[in-house]
Amino acid sequence: MSVRDHFPSAAARSELQCHQLAAFVPLWSLATDWHEAPNERRGGWSGVSRHLLANGNTIFVKRQQDHLCRTLRHPLRGVPTFYREYLNILRLQRHAIGSLDALYYGDRRDAGHWQAILVTRALDDFSSLDEWNTANPQAAPPRRQSLIAAVASACARLHNHRLQHSCLYGKHVFVRRSPAVPDAYGEGDVRFIDLEKLRQGISRERAGAHDLDQLRRHTLGWNDADWQHFTQAYRQQMALLRR
Repeated sequence: MSVRDHFPSAAARSELQCHQLAAFVPLWSLATDWHEAPNERRGGWSGVSRHLLANGNTIFVKRQQDHLCRTLRHPLRGVPTFYREYLNILRLQRHAIGSLDALYYGDRRDAGHWQAILVTRALDDFSSLDEWNTANPQAAPPRRQSLIAAVASACARLHNHRLQHSCLYGKHVFVRRSPAVPDAYGEGDVRFIDLEKLRQGISRERAGAHDLDQLRRHTLGWNDADWQHFTQAYRQQMALLRR
């Protein structure tokens, strides 16, 4: 049985070591309830558990078996989808684009099955854009407009690097419940999640067109005026980034 353990930093390894969770076996056997019921498909499964550490911090432990995706490097055998998500989290961090905070990725082959784990820090101070819109239907216009502009700015930065999220729904864009600056949202208050399908697009324009069409069709709570404000802020930010 061959195990690969990956840590994005020494600090991440040290934090998990403090809780005896810095290895594949203790994470795989961690006794927690499912936060999301396992998704079963093509002979494999994938599920998410929420775990409270002794220091009060919360992590998500995502475990899967035989959930594979094909890549250019592995067109036949494929790789665990969590590995691609882990690499994409690190890619967004390199570009200073808000995403999850990864603590660990590991995988192993066991009795002919490919098992994988991805550990991320819980976004407890955030909610999805859909949830925010539902909870704040009467938000003051300056606060609402700053949030829309912040999401537009984050999307522009993503697409400026020709990165296409490929599943850009309101439920996959997380925003801080209370912005770092009172009543004034900024790009730093936005996080992208569910990065298994993120890929390098052919061009900024095509990546943006694909994602923004999805965002408009799969986001709750924005009216035509909101979308006009979003489009204007997105175009302005793209122009600034391309200077």
